[in-house]
Amino acid sequence: MKIVSGADMKQMDRWAMETRHIPELLLMENAGRAVASHAWQNLSRRRNQAVVLAGKGNNGGDALAAARHLHQWGADVRLFLLNDPHEFSAAAKENWGFIEGAGIRWYVLRDSNSFYPLKLCLETAAVAIDGILGIGFKGQLAGNYLQAVQTLNQGSAPVLSIDIPSGIDADTGQKANEAVRAKKTVTLAYGKQGLFIYPGRAYAGEVFVEDISLPHEAIELVECPAEWVDSAYAWSLLPKAPSDSHKGSFGHVLSVAGSRGMMGAALLAARAVMRGGAGLVTSGVPDQLADGFNLAFPEGLTIPLPSTPEEGLALEAADVILSALDKKQALLMGPGLKPHENLPLILEQVLSSTEVPAVLDAGALWALKQNPDMVRRAKGACILTPHPGELGSLLGVTSAAIQKDRCGAVRQAAKAFNSIVILKGASSLVADPDGKLWINATGNTALATAGSGDVLAGAVAAWLAQGLDPLSAAILAVYLHGAAGDALQHRYGDRGGLSGETAELLPEARKKLIHENESKKAAGKWQISQLPMQRFIR
Repeated sequence: MKIVSGADMKQMDRWAMETRHIPELLLMENAGRAVASHAWQNLSRRRNQAVVLAGKGNNGGDALAAARHLHQWGADVRLFLLNDPHEFSAAAKENWGFIEGAGIRWYVLRDSNSFYPLKLCLETAAVAIDGILGIGFKGQLAGNYLQAVQTLNQGSAPVLSIDIPSGIDADTGQKANEAVRAKKTVTLAYGKQGLFIYPGRAYAGEVFVEDISLPHEAIELVECPAEWVDSAYAWSLLPKAPSDSHKGSFGHVLSVAGSRGMMGAALLAARAVMRGGAGLVTSGVPDQLADGFNLAFPEGLTIPLPSTPEEGLALEAADVILSALDKKQALLMGPGLKPHENLPLILEQVLSSTEVPAVLDAGALWALKQNPDMVRRAKGACILTPHPGELGSLLGVTSAAIQKDRCGAVRQAAKAFNSIVILKGASSLVADPDGKLWINATGNTALATAGSGDVLAGAVAAWLAQGLDPLSAAILAVYLHGAAGDALQHRYGDRGGLSGETAELLPEARKKLIHENESKKAAGKWQISQLPMQRFIR
């Protein structure tokens, strides 16, 4: 599914009206009918009241159209306006003209006293429609807009938001001082970024994408729409394994990882490589720790790397790494590597001397910070796997700044470093140097535990070794890592699971992905392309 920003959506709307001569009122009518259809599902003979809140913009116009349809279908509609009717936008004002005289009870929320009828109605209504603010909203809520959102959240009626919950930024998913907590969001034409990025994702509830007759060619105006990586999308990336496969068929990864006190990271990464499906993994670890590591992980191979008395890798380690890369399909470098003055020099020598694609994590990202040009000059493809703090360090900003605009930050980093970048965290993101973006559907707070990043890095390297191109390997690994986290949450809840258990669940996640989609394909229900109506379960 294509996902766009608020500005992208406005551009497409303008193009449809100005170039294809589709009336704005028609788009609003289709939007209102789609919203009304969803709201109607909440109504019954016994509970047939619908509360509709309408702001003065086009989002409010959609709400007016929805109110009119519900009224015509027999619902008891109570309409609450955030402004006087003469303040509506042009298209919304036309819809208001259709409302007048239709017999719908309406009120204007001017002051605190005028909110009393709204509070009463929210206690008895079967559904409340949020048409307060739309995709153009930025900033903070104030006055009756703030009070309206607070009142909706305090009421007992389930809320259906139009396009995006009021108070959520459609581009970044950031929340204003208050935002509507929707049970369901009906978004129009295309998904909006803010619905799939936290905290907006948590406020949207179930998300439905509805067609409003916007021409399909409109998406061509958007330079780089994001992609929603769901089960069908991830399944389409899976390589098919021949039945006569052997361990060499699934590739060999060299993992350069670990230091005293952090050998667990090296072990987690190596296990994730194997559980991710690679045929072989060789772990390059500091020489004084190699024997113990070899015993701890009998399924893999181990090579000792020259190290210094300060427990960093010696410069001679670069030659050993390059020699060990012979006949390897992927390099993983960084989990558990302590920052050391030799590390940037080693990493630069390795990247400038091999075409083997590399996954750079943790210590390797620290080394990259010291010399950012090394990935731009790398002979092979690089995949960076930072968390927000690491990405902030690479870009020279704070972690908080990264979180305020995750989509923008990961795109900036991918372009700046000419690399594929995975921004870890809730709603993990993948970006390529061309500005394209993929938003992951899986994962939960069970993954918020030490070592999760090491497991993800190992999983990415595993798919590189199995022959996927670097971008597909990153996208698929992020999806399956999140799906393994979902399985972990199912077993233990959202706390207490271990990252090592996430690695153990990677095969189960892959098996489930195959089973789900092959079953759908056999039943003729499998597709990636956008449908007039799609549902995304939170």
